[in-house]
Amino acid sequence: MPETHKRRFFHGVRFKLLLVSLSLFAIPWAGYRYIEETETFLRQAREKVLLDTAQSIATILHNREELFTVDIDVPHETPPESALYAHPLEAPIQLDGYDEDWRPYLSRARRHGIEQPQPQPSMRPDSSFESLLGIRGPYLYALLRVRDDRIVYQDPADDRVDYNDHLLIVMERPEGGINRYRVATPAPGWVHATVMPDGPMQAYDTRPEVRIKGEWQETTDGYTIELRIPRSLVGKRLAFAVADVDDPRTGEPSTLVATSGIQDTDQLGLLITPSPDIARIIGRLKHDDARIWVLDKHRRVLAQRGSLKKDPLSAEPYAAETPDAGVLNALFRLVLRQPADDFADAFANASRLQGQEIDAALNNKPGTSQRLSPDRKAVILSAAYPIHGANGIIGTVLVEQTTNAILSLQNQALERLFSITLMAFAATSLVLLGFASLLTGRIRRLRDRLEAAVTEDGRIRTRLIPSGSKDEIGDLERSFSSVMNRLDEYNRYLEAMASRLAHEMRTPLTMVKSSLENLEMVSEQEDSRPYLRRAGTGVDRLAGILNQMREATRLEQALQQTNKDVFDLVEFFKAACENYRMIYPNVDFELEATDKPVRVHGAPDLIVQALDKLVANAVDFHSQGSPIRFRLSLTDKGVAALGIVNQGPCLPEDMRRELFGSMVSLRPAGGDEPHLGLGLYLVQMISEYHGGKAVAENLPDAQGVVFSILLPTV
Repeated sequence: MPETHKRRFFHGVRFKLLLVSLSLFAIPWAGYRYIEETETFLRQAREKVLLDTAQSIATILHNREELFTVDIDVPHETPPESALYAHPLEAPIQLDGYDEDWRPYLSRARRHGIEQPQPQPSMRPDSSFESLLGIRGPYLYALLRVRDDRIVYQDPADDRVDYNDHLLIVMERPEGGINRYRVATPAPGWVHATVMPDGPMQAYDTRPEVRIKGEWQETTDGYTIELRIPRSLVGKRLAFAVADVDDPRTGEPSTLVATSGIQDTDQLGLLITPSPDIARIIGRLKHDDARIWVLDKHRRVLAQRGSLKKDPLSAEPYAAETPDAGVLNALFRLVLRQPADDFADAFANASRLQGQEIDAALNNKPGTSQRLSPDRKAVILSAAYPIHGANGIIGTVLVEQTTNAILSLQNQALERLFSITLMAFAATSLVLLGFASLLTGRIRRLRDRLEAAVTEDGRIRTRLIPSGSKDEIGDLERSFSSVMNRLDEYNRYLEAMASRLAHEMRTPLTMVKSSLENLEMVSEQEDSRPYLRRAGTGVDRLAGILNQMREATRLEQALQQTNKDVFDLVEFFKAACENYRMIYPNVDFELEATDKPVRVHGAPDLIVQALDKLVANAVDFHSQGSPIRFRLSLTDKGVAALGIVNQGPCLPEDMRRELFGSMVSLRPAGGDEPHLGLGLYLVQMISEYHGGKAVAENLPDAQGVVFSILLPTV
């Protein structure tokens, strides 16, 4: 018995089935692709909802030009970039000259570096400043952060405020006309405005405007001015200008940087403040986690409501945390992109918005858009719809919302999908592992039975009894059993061949030997011809035995080289019957054949060779005076049956299956012709070559036998 080596786990069927179970991960992949498509659909549906919301608000504001009067009744419109936007302040501002109170709005500060033309050639364009305006209650607040490499303060002994660094404030009065103010200080600290009379900018005046108050503080690169101005003093237009004076003796500004032109009313920039009427209209609309903007036709913000971020005190989180989250949920949160409320908002506290959806709406085409937050933590959906007036587009409504809710639903779906898949994978893997163990156990038992059935020298010790299982392993056991039985028969054939050959060759060898011995004993005068004839007969019988053994080998070679043709088996069978009548004139042959053509695909010469063997057996075994019948019929399955029927001795029941084996013969010992039992074996070979088989049966009345060749028809 061969040595059995212990097989490693990853070489076995169990490991391979475990690998096959990995195909289950195609399910979550398909589910993930489906959820991605669902996310796209939900985004499109959400964009449609946002667009419908924007359309509803735009319908409410339709033909409400009085709410957009910031651009109406203005004789000459100024460029949109010169406008100043006052942000609604959520918390009070403390006038201390520092920007801590302005931190939520510092990202919206506007930088100004416009050089105003001056007649003095000594001016240097090296100053700039940032402006930020806010509105709260009855006051307008302003934060100005000025860059100045050299700060020149007011001389405390001199009342003039224009020979030093100072701030010019030019505003339109509500009732019409322009007010001009200067803000200067002899040192950092509390400041107030000084009224400038109408006329040249450099006109001297010391009348204070105590209603305009503020604080002046130095910074590392200049100074900061924080102001509070009553809204009752400011009309529709406002401008700031920073004068940088480096030589207090001449008082000539090196640079004068302004938010807009300051010479007359038409040059002043528009002061854009939130519209309280529009704010009240959109304030009645409740839309969770969405932000609504109302813009004028210059994309300036007139009203804004809502936030893209959830209120942590009043709102529930997007994905509720499970108390017993476990390692799996932690892994999901680590792998999947989670909704974020701390993302950077590019439009927060903006005074003027840009976007392709806004451009489309201002061109009277509702538009939608998707954008990533600057820190790429959130996706923001937006939809814009135009607001129509009597004279065309007067503004647009922009509605925004993040995809955090969609992302939360997607993550929850993915978590459930992967959790169920992992559980299914674990359960399936265990089932497959158990099933593989069962299969491998059956295969190992079959291996052990095979090894036990064969001796070390290759002899069949016992027959392999097949199991009654209907699966493939049962088929394998039955196939092994059949192979083992055939090998057992072949071994017995090999064992019997020596004795059969010895039996068949003993007589001719004895004849030759005795003839030679007799030849040695006869004298020259005696006749030696009988002995020579007897020796020749023995040699002929030996040659016949060798010819029969070579015949099987030649037939196997011929089967590999013979070409098949389609021919009519009826005509062929009739011609063969006539030939055998001439070959065996003392035997009566009868023919029973169908009248319809029976076409087969085969080699006629080989079929004739098989018939020769069957007819020779029938002639040898038939009862004297009884006919031999040639019978051709078709079975119900369309198979042609060539039968040779003869009356005579019946076949033993235990030899019917072994009759077509090699070296199997039922002829009695003796006789002039050697019989090795190869004739029917050649018939079986030819039948199998044509896709059929050879069968032998006793007649129903037990008066004879019938040998048949079954061939498939075409």
